[in-house]
Amino acid sequence: MAKRRKSLADQVPTEIFWSIFNKLSFIDLLQAKAVCSSWNLAAEEFVSKMPWLMLPSKKEVEEGDGAFVNNNGYNGFFNLCENRVYNLKTTPMEFRESCCIGSSNGWLVFLEHKAVPFLFNPFKQIKIHLPSVDYLLGLKKMERNEDGEYELDYLKKNQRFFFKVCGKQQVRECFIQKAILSGKPDCNENFGVVLLCNNREEIAYHQRGYNSWTVIDVSHPPYRDIICHKNHLYALSDNNSIEVWDLGGRDYVGRIVNKSDIVLPFPDKSHTKGNSLRGFGTSKFYLVESCDDLLLIVRFIGDYVDFDGTLLTEWDLLTETCTQPKICPYRTCFFHVYKLDFDELKWVEVESLNDRALFLGGNQSVSVSVQSFPNCETNSIYFTDDCWEKMEEDYNYGGHDTGIYNIKDESFKPIYEFSSDKIQPPPCWIIPSAMLESQLGQCVASLPGCN
Repeated sequence: MAKRRKSLADQVPTEIFWSIFNKLSFIDLLQAKAVCSSWNLAAEEFVSKMPWLMLPSKKEVEEGDGAFVNNNGYNGFFNLCENRVYNLKTTPMEFRESCCIGSSNGWLVFLEHKAVPFLFNPFKQIKIHLPSVDYLLGLKKMERNEDGEYELDYLKKNQRFFFKVCGKQQVRECFIQKAILSGKPDCNENFGVVLLCNNREEIAYHQRGYNSWTVIDVSHPPYRDIICHKNHLYALSDNNSIEVWDLGGRDYVGRIVNKSDIVLPFPDKSHTKGNSLRGFGTSKFYLVESCDDLLLIVRFIGDYVDFDGTLLTEWDLLTETCTQPKICPYRTCFFHVYKLDFDELKWVEVESLNDRALFLGGNQSVSVSVQSFPNCETNSIYFTDDCWEKMEEDYNYGGHDTGIYNIKDESFKPIYEFSSDKIQPPPCWIIPSAMLESQLGQCVASLPGCN
């Protein structure tokens, strides 16, 4: 058989078209992918290294009244490098009819209308079904109705809640707080999926090739956050301990092995600050692996924040002259960043992230280098709204608490703005695994249990 002759495009030296691709926009890269096989592979790598913010339909958000949002779907992607939104001509069924419960390694985790989760890669249009979670959540039935809400029927012996109908964000608040991956499904790895669920009291694991979920033996529930790194699972407990499990190791009855349990004092600075602001808001906590450090991020969210950043109480919203209370949505007020000193077993404050940026929210928390990504700001925290318990409290707001926080000057700026503060479903980060892998030459992680 005669060999296929290479096209002129195939004969362009690699270093030349790589330097060209590095300057192309997203649309130009998509067009370059259609030229030939070698360009397709090269452009695919560039596309998969861009940080994206998944957005709901701008029309539905800004023209809606905030009352019926459970049928709203995701309809676009904000490209952080180009500062530009790419809207979908046709919204995939997965974006409208399912509830997003996580984002990890460039994959989204959705919950279908009958409590069946699945993985979805929005760029490659690949869908991977996972085992049902109804029994895991203590449910006989969890079915989405025409209003976009979930109708529930509980197992008597496992009943934790008593409401019969819930919205998408209540699913995140009560049933599945976060879903993350261990491994990369698109590389045919032996990946797994981890769920923080049941009001943060339980952690469940599904290994590829199995048809069920394993509830992991835990010591200090409830948990504030989970991350996976090098086939190990890290969980931050409410008592400030960190539990580590080896996802590749099981005991003689098939249980996930608990590798270590680190109990730490809570940072004095955040403890003092939190006490001084008690009654004005709540705190959220995140674990992030950054190079060879394990970071703790403390995020303080004011319950009612005026347009000038003033923290208010509920009583401040009422005045003698107004018949309607003042509308002051909850907002993030500041962050504290710490890294774990493994020798002293304590959290040490981090004053600068240098060329790193953190991405926090409903996704698996990640740290990236911004050197290769124009418009990404160094020493900053990019955050989205994951305050599930507050999102459905008011028709006027929810899902709006997103932004960029500069650690040095403690300033905030918006990422992408809507004219409404009721943004449903809430924006969600997609950080492709290729983006993280490109930095392995700069960072070699050495967390405990990862040899």
